This record gives sequence, C-alpha cells and structure tokens, in this order.
Amino acid sequence: MNERSMKNTLQETTLLNTRLREKLEKTGSLKGRLKAEFTSTLLLSLSCIRTRDNKSMLVWDFDYPLQKAIRDYMEICAPDTAVLEVDIDLTTDTFHYSYLTIAQQQQRKQEAAMEAEQEELLRRQALKEQLAADTIPVGIALATKVADALLHGRIGHSHRDFCGMGLEYENGRYNYGAVWDGGMDKPEQSFSDRHAFIDWLSKQSNASLANIQTEEAFYWGNQVITRKRLEQFLIDGHA
Repeated sequence: MNERSMKNTLQETTLLNTRLREKLEKTGSLKGRLKAEFTSTLLLSLSCIRTRDNKSMLVWDFDYPLQKAIRDYMEICAPDTAVLEVDIDLTTDTFHYSYLTIAQQQQRKQEAAMEAEQEELLRRQALKEQLAADTIPVGIALATKVADALLHGRIGHSHRDFCGMGLEYENGRYNYGAVWDGGMDKPEQSFSDRHAFIDWLSKQSNASLANIQTEEAFYWGNQVITRKRLEQFLIDGHA
C-alpha cells in the first residue's frame, strides 16, 4: 500500500470511527457491533447494550452521514468486502475491524448449503428407518371390523390439496388410495371381493402403509393409514 493509499485509509477509518462513536453515544451505549453487508443494497445493523438498564438493542436506523462514511470506507479501504463488522468499545476507545470477502462469503454459503443438504438426507433416512420399523400386521380381526365399518363410513381427511391416504367402500368396491381435496379419484388398490380386501388389509402394517416406497419424502408418514387410525375409525365411525 503506497503512502497516499495509507493516508486515505486512515482518513476514512478515522471518519467512520467518529460516526460510529456518535451513533453509539446517542443510544446510551458504550459497547456495540456494527454489521454492514452488501447484497443488492447495503444492509446495516448495530447491536449494543444500553448502559443505564443493561438492555440489548438492535439499531436499524442510520442517518446519511453514517451511511456515507460506511460506504466510503468500504469503497476505498475494502472494495472486495461482502461483510464488514466493527466491534466498538468506547471504554477503551477501540474499534476492531473484521472482514468477509465476497469469495469467502460465497464459499461459506456453499458450505452451508452442502451441510443443510446432508442434514436433510440424514433426517430423511432416520424418518424412513423409523417408519419401516413397525412391521406388525393389522391382523384378520381388525381388518374384518374395518371392512364392516366401511359400509357406513370412510377413512379420509377432507381439506385442500393432499389429504393423505384413505379407505372407502364405493360402488361395491373397497378402495385404498391417496385423497386430494377430500376425494379419492384414483385408488391404488381396489377390491370387489370383501374377503380379498380383508386378506390384503390384514397383511399390511404401519411400515407397509407409510408410503416410504415413494420417491418424495413429503409423502412418508404424511396422514397415512395406521393401526391406530383404523382403531379410532371403529370408535368414531369415521376418520
């Protein structure tokens, strides 16, 4: 850095320190942290602790002289900076500057995105394993009672969009399938024979009915048919 650049840097730093000192004093604080982040615009915040009541504050309003001092500093002294943080301590009259370059910010965003993706994959795997663990069959007794109860009611939520999985007896057929907007348009399983339906349902389990065979995790365990839901249907007469 040449002598002229050093002089400009010192001037801009001194001016910004002065503006920050004035701003912090107006809040009644002695310590604070400025964060300036460049996105499509300049995002500014000042966190501090008010001295008289030890109350934490987050300041968003910045007058023009302070905004200009920040912009000028970043343009002249830190042109490649994406995030500038200044830790202010008026008790010692110190201003500590830290920087995050545009390249560093992009790298952090990529790392955060990869970490979030990995966490989501682990979450989905854990959910699938949990849903797949309950393999106890519904059994003939419960399946038979459900078959009889479906003659007088149906299992299926009624709200907008995806309503989960349902069971119904419609036009002489026992149907199992996805319910959308309160209705089952295309059954995944359909039985005209009562005994065939009972045999199929009796062999199902919470695991086999959890929709974990689908590619989209949204459907895994989402309003699916479970043993508990079948039992509740018998109690309520609907589900």
